[in-house]
Amino acid sequence: MKTSLTLIGGQKIESPRSNKTRPTTLMVRQAIFNILNKKVENSNWLDLFSGSGAISCEAYNHGAKKIIAVEKDRINANLCKKNLFSLKDSQIREKDINIICKDVSPWIKNHIGAKTLEKNNLEHIKFDFIYIDPPYKKNIYRTLLKDLFKTYLITKKTIVICEHSKNEVIENDYLWKIEDIRLYGQTKLTFLVKI
Repeated sequence: MKTSLTLIGGQKIESPRSNKTRPTTLMVRQAIFNILNKKVENSNWLDLFSGSGAISCEAYNHGAKKIIAVEKDRINANLCKKNLFSLKDSQIREKDINIICKDVSPWIKNHIGAKTLEKNNLEHIKFDFIYIDPPYKKNIYRTLLKDLFKTYLITKKTIVICEHSKNEVIENDYLWKIEDIRLYGQTKLTFLVKI
């Protein structure tokens, strides 16, 4: 069973009706794109644990040049693809949008160290924004961030945005520092940059 989500601007996309997914609320999405503002234009955007793709859709609508979404659940990955390709002009920009149906942690580990050649041509991409929204109760941020900040996907200019429960604390590390923290109800956003 599917339900719908409203994007900034009013367009509807599909969302799975399931207790496994927790789509980012419209209020939080609006806050993110108000904070980032025009920086999203012509950016490379990586959406980890993309679910139905609401954040990827917003990035696309705000002018992101290239979007990669990683989601291990096949049903959600297919829904993410359907949602992204329902957006204006997305069909003619097919090469700029890639939905990868893989588990995020091993996918990130695959990008640590030397560049590995991949069919999807990710080996040349460095991301301007990386959005991470794992299931709230998984407590995987520490390990995930340690691996992510060792990959070649990140530069000193990359902004990593972590969506998590207001009760979870992400701390500074020798690999990254916290740029900003915002709280919206039960949701906390932590913005990180590479040291």
